[in-house]
Amino acid sequence: MTAVLRLTNIRFGPVSKPFLENINLTLEAGHFLGIVGPNGAGKSTLINLVAGLIQADEGEVELLDERLNRSNRRRLLQQVGFLHQLHDHQPRLPMRVRDVVAMGLPGYAKPWQGGISASAISEALSLVDMEQLSGSDFRQLSGGQRQRVRLARALVRKPKLLLLDEPSAALDTVRQEKLFQLLRKLCDDTGMSTIMVEHDIAAISSHVDSVACLNRQIHHHAMHGENIPESVWRDMYGDHIQIVAHDASCIGCAPGHHHD
Repeated sequence: MTAVLRLTNIRFGPVSKPFLENINLTLEAGHFLGIVGPNGAGKSTLINLVAGLIQADEGEVELLDERLNRSNRRRLLQQVGFLHQLHDHQPRLPMRVRDVVAMGLPGYAKPWQGGISASAISEALSLVDMEQLSGSDFRQLSGGQRQRVRLARALVRKPKLLLLDEPSAALDTVRQEKLFQLLRKLCDDTGMSTIMVEHDIAAISSHVDSVACLNRQIHHHAMHGENIPESVWRDMYGDHIQIVAHDASCIGCAPGHHHD
């Protein structure tokens, strides 16, 4: 399969105390990767680096078999959709759903211009089952609906790679599960590769193809159904955690108790 993304020996931050180091990762077309790790592990930093918002201090980033550099950065990043980490705020002024999605088009094309822009917006909203609310006020939608619209905005350019930074953060458990099911379906139906940062491996383990355990470096990369060793969790979170096994492929961590 074609590698949509390849990271080679990535370091970001000072050599003495890098935020990321020795990151090596290959993502094939249609693969759904989850990234988990503790707070401050560098998860958002890694996503921002792939999105081109920051540059590695060492190593190479390849998108679609091309090394990312100044001359091709803009062209290649047109193939990347990004749903940022968010706090569920609302715009102060009225915005229709289709206008929010239009913000994801190159040059912020206007849906009322018709033609390709309107068609792309309609298709993106259809993918997330929100086309019927195209003319609605974005502010009046539920939290789950707003997140679907933001997802449509990331999809409107038909990216080859979708980046999601804690997309379920503002959602309750039921809406989280619906979102993860939708993302799985999008990967399967479109062949798009996806990287999703999340805190809770239990919530995503049944939806992703693999999980990368990150704390400044990738401690383990587990394929779907593979049990992640306890030693990996302790390397990432420290010795004083409680390991709770939900099933053979899903392990959760909780703060442990310090015993003298």
